[in-house]
Amino acid sequence: MKDRRKFIRFPVRLFARYSEENKEEWNRQCSVIDISREGMGVIVYLKDKLPLGCMLKLKVDVPTKEEPVVFTGSLGWIKALEGDPDFNYKGGIMLTTIDSEDKWILLDHAYETWKKNQESDYN
Repeated sequence: MKDRRKFIRFPVRLFARYSEENKEEWNRQCSVIDISREGMGVIVYLKDKLPLGCMLKLKVDVPTKEEPVVFTGSLGWIKALEGDPDFNYKGGIMLTTIDSEDKWILLDHAYETWKKNQESDYN
């Protein structure tokens, strides 16, 4: 299968919470597993699959920032996972609304994490 992404995704593992765009509850947890300039991959535990295209609000905890990064995104794809006791769906979020400084913080963290992993692979 051909990868249609325009930008490299940097692998990360960040704790996050999400809510559907029109709701105020932030009790749904997920994990951000990769980040690019336009989107990110997430894994979640759901009873029912989220509909494609739904708008989500996310709060992502970044170790280098005191407050979570908050933004909205559109669910571009989602698929069921097997064999993971903590998560049962993996999906891709396309960023729609994010503060430019927060976007830089996310990308910088993702790049630095990737860089450290690359350096440890060579040592």
